[in-house]
Amino acid sequence: MPQMPSYEQLAELVVELSATVERLEARVAEQDLRIAELEAENAELKRRLGMNSQNSSKPPSSDGPEVGPKPKPKSLRQRTGRKPGRAKGDPGGQLEQVADPDETVDHRPPVCGGCRADLSGREGAGFTARQVFELPEIRARVTEHRLHRVTCVCGHTTAAEAPPGVKTAVVYGPRLHSAVAYLSVYQMLPALRLAEAMSDLFGRPISTATVMTVLRRGHDGLADFEERVKDHLAEAPLAHADETGIKLGVQRAWLHVMCTHLVTFYGVHASRGRPAMDAFGILPRFTGTLVTDALASYTVYGDATQLCAAHVLRELLAVEEADPVGQAWASQALRVLREAKKEVDAATAAGTGAVLAPERAAAIRRQLLEAARCGRSANPPRGRKLGKAGALAVRLRDRIDDYLRFTTDPTVPFDNNLAERDLRMAKCKQKVSGGWRTEKGARHFARIRSYISTVRKHGLNPLTALHNLFAGRPWTLPKTA
Repeated sequence: MPQMPSYEQLAELVVELSATVERLEARVAEQDLRIAELEAENAELKRRLGMNSQNSSKPPSSDGPEVGPKPKPKSLRQRTGRKPGRAKGDPGGQLEQVADPDETVDHRPPVCGGCRADLSGREGAGFTARQVFELPEIRARVTEHRLHRVTCVCGHTTAAEAPPGVKTAVVYGPRLHSAVAYLSVYQMLPALRLAEAMSDLFGRPISTATVMTVLRRGHDGLADFEERVKDHLAEAPLAHADETGIKLGVQRAWLHVMCTHLVTFYGVHASRGRPAMDAFGILPRFTGTLVTDALASYTVYGDATQLCAAHVLRELLAVEEADPVGQAWASQALRVLREAKKEVDAATAAGTGAVLAPERAAAIRRQLLEAARCGRSANPPRGRKLGKAGALAVRLRDRIDDYLRFTTDPTVPFDNNLAERDLRMAKCKQKVSGGWRTEKGARHFARIRSYISTVRKHGLNPLTALHNLFAGRPWTLPKTA
């Protein structure tokens, strides 16, 4: 018979088994934690992979090729009931005849179309007018200024003074300067292609150094204009602000914009946040309502804030698409915000004021707050980190009044589209020209672009305004602005 183990041996075996079980339990717990981390990482990667121009702030050009048929885009806009195309009563843009053509050419039939008799000298029986719109041949016009010298009876010789702007033997005129600035800053042509365009269009070849010189002169001539714009924005009751990344050679910088429906300011800075905003000197003096995105740096400026609801709609749409069942709160928040905008638009169209009744505004706030709280409960933190969906729910909960200010204040818009439209040209510039080589060049571009954007908001022709700038009489903001 085998010998039975002693009590001491059994006790040691139990202790050893208990230690093994503890090690296994610890390992299982560690694996569970690792599995949870990998699941969260997998969900985040899926969320990023599913981001496109419809559910995020990414531009449409960043959308990659689709596998299989391209899904129908989910627009955040709601149906208005209007038919596509030109609205009834709008003048449209079709080509129409003018009453006073610049040139008239008469065409008379030489012989009769019936008997072939000569029609010379016969009286006309009417005509049909057909007009051709054509550009004249454009060539650079050279004006020579002869500065004569005249000798007085006293023996002193006096030379005539050169007109303003004619400082050397050969100079470019203000109209050519304005064309260069217009093509560079407004039409986004890079310097080399701009020089080629000037040669092809006007028969006047210029160098890329001339392009840089023109932009520098335009920048220097707008110093007073920029200060007026800053003062206007600092005193505005409502303004929009945004920023986007740009390239300065191989370095990254930020283009900031602050605007109203009347003025636009652009500024270039190495920082995205408060150092740049303080350096421009507008937001520290601003006391109105600031419409912007959820960047934390904006929270210290202005007396009130309206966070862009279009941004949060895209974020909610991304959360809903990633997990329609687990993130049902996102669908509820989407529905509440869309209904709120629809009702505000209806109130505006009806002329009853662009706000909701207090009880309706309170009900919308309550519904959105409930959805945000559900989102926070459905997305607990994993360790110390809160996921994107949970962070979005917390932001909605904590800043709900900033998202819904448009329902109670008739002067506040639903979104930050005004700033985004003004800022979109920076991305066009990078696509066409590849960005800027130096910070100085970017600053020149930003100030001249501020001038062009502002004059367009006042219904003025930017080319005419640029001509006035280089002629020494730049357009300024009217006092009533």
